[in-house]
Amino acid sequence: MEGHLDATTVYNPPNLTFPFGAYICVVDLDPGTGQVKVRRFVAVDDCGVRINPMIVEGQVHGGLADGIGMALMELIAFDEDGNCLGASFMDYLLPTSMECPSWELGETVTPSPHHPIGAKGVGESATVGSPAAVVNAVLDALKPYGVRHADMPLTPAHVWRAIQGRPIRTDLAIT
Repeated sequence: MEGHLDATTVYNPPNLTFPFGAYICVVDLDPGTGQVKVRRFVAVDDCGVRINPMIVEGQVHGGLADGIGMALMELIAFDEDGNCLGASFMDYLLPTSMECPSWELGETVTPSPHHPIGAKGVGESATVGSPAAVVNAVLDALKPYGVRHADMPLTPAHVWRAIQGRPIRTDLAIT
């Protein structure tokens, strides 16, 4: 074939770029049911220079929602025979807009010296920090009940059992 354009380029940075962030979560906890509601969530991320701020905001929103799901509801459970009990989204819960608060987002911009325009990644930032923020907020709310540790997901049943001083059965579940 004649008359076509052909170009190849490779970007091999001298070092990796690392985004970072800080996350603060406030929860309401009903000790009678173990239900946790995320009341407020503040997230400040630094992904360097933002090429498209709207896309970055969407990535952060999705990561924060994913973190709430990991922390509070997403459980893969199996019965004694190894059959998965989460056959549909009726059993394997995912967060919706009903479980998510209005996110309060902030940003810092520290340009990466290892990227031509100073950009860093952003896709996983909120998914890493948000589950820990949610779990720590729940543990703070459980402090009056003597609970110092709880494994994710902090479903209402798990939280209620922790308040009652009963062990959470995790031998049949993988999170």
